[in-house]
Amino acid sequence: MPARAFSYTLLGVTGNTYTFPRRSERKPARKVILLVVESEESEVHHEGTTVDISSDGARVEACAPLTPGQTLSLIQPDDPSRPLRCLVVWAGDVGTDGDGQAGLEFLDPPATNFEN
Repeated sequence: MPARAFSYTLLGVTGNTYTFPRRSERKPARKVILLVVESEESEVHHEGTTVDISSDGARVEACAPLTPGQTLSLIQPDDPSRPLRCLVVWAGDVGTDGDGQAGLEFLDPPATNFEN
């Protein structure tokens, strides 16, 4: 199973790097998507693109900033009848390589054809 590394900083001193296994393998995938963020007042639609996907989630590039903790629907233009409910688990910081990107966790099992 693929692993990812992360490091932590405590009092400005870089700590150790740890690795831990991913729940599922990521696959590179570029697909145009629509992200629908719902609020009490309205529904806001943002265009985006997947960067990579797995059975548990996706990394996306969005045209608007996403915030960790937000829930949204990911819609595939070729299958709009099956939106995927997602939780934003991380968002890239402005000015970094991850700027404009976010990590989504699927809250419901995805459609099997999403990874194709």
